[in-house]
Amino acid sequence: MSLILTLLATFTVAYLASGLRQINQWEAALRFTLGKLTGRVSPGVTMYLPGLQELRRIDMRMKNRDLLRQMVITRDNVTTMVDAVVYYRVVDPEKATLAVENYETAMKDRAKVVLRDVVGETRLDELLAHREEVAAKVRAQVEAVAEAWGLHVEMIGLQDIALPPQMQEVLAKGAIAERDRRYVIIKSEADVESAKNFAEAASILARSPGAMELRRFEALANLSQGNTKVIFDLAKPYDDVRHAAAAMAEAAATEVQPVRVREGHEPVDAEARREAEAALEADAALEEQRTARRGRMGGA
Repeated sequence: MSLILTLLATFTVAYLASGLRQINQWEAALRFTLGKLTGRVSPGVTMYLPGLQELRRIDMRMKNRDLLRQMVITRDNVTTMVDAVVYYRVVDPEKATLAVENYETAMKDRAKVVLRDVVGETRLDELLAHREEVAAKVRAQVEAVAEAWGLHVEMIGLQDIALPPQMQEVLAKGAIAERDRRYVIIKSEADVESAKNFAEAASILARSPGAMELRRFEALANLSQGNTKVIFDLAKPYDDVRHAAAAMAEAAATEVQPVRVREGHEPVDAEARREAEAALEADAALEEQRTARRGRMGGA
């Protein structure tokens, strides 16, 4: 009799020990008694009756699942290969267990179908330029169905969009043509701006002979730094100016004009004659300076 009791006690202890389970903090466990849901089990060590009860443990952490490369035809009839990844988690373990047989497979299949539909309604240029918008549209449509399964879709990302070699070549040619167009536009704008600056500089130098002389000296100094010999006529640019000043002085001296005298001013023809004489004197002084400079250079 004692042996039977000992065996019965041993069997009872072994039976109860086989019903011990540890539920982790990131898991949710559901207890089913004779096939009926009888409650949720809290994290920790729990016990159930094997044969009469069953525990279903569900991972509540975020999951990421790759959607294998999908062949999709866009709205403008371009065949593309799209790689995507879906991030989701279980928010209602009762629905995830009772509403769908395998929620992970169902989630992946639904995401693939929606991805094909959304990409099929999108043009290739929009798909390449607005990946995030396309992915957000896919996530919204998948979330509408996954909510009934007790799931929450956190994000769907398009990892890669592969194009046929012919289409890649066409896109590369288009990108090169666009860069060439931008280069031509920028260069033409720079040429216009440079021409305006040169015109303004030429106008300033034409109005100021002294500035022109200094500019020529600077050019000579830059040329003298090399080994090349340059013959530069210092008087050449001013020959036309000297002849023009002489002609103006001669015309002012020979021209007969009525003398108009205003109060507090000298006659107008006298003023013109005096300006012409001053110009001739300045030109003669400048010529003497050039002659002296040439003499010094020749002596050196």
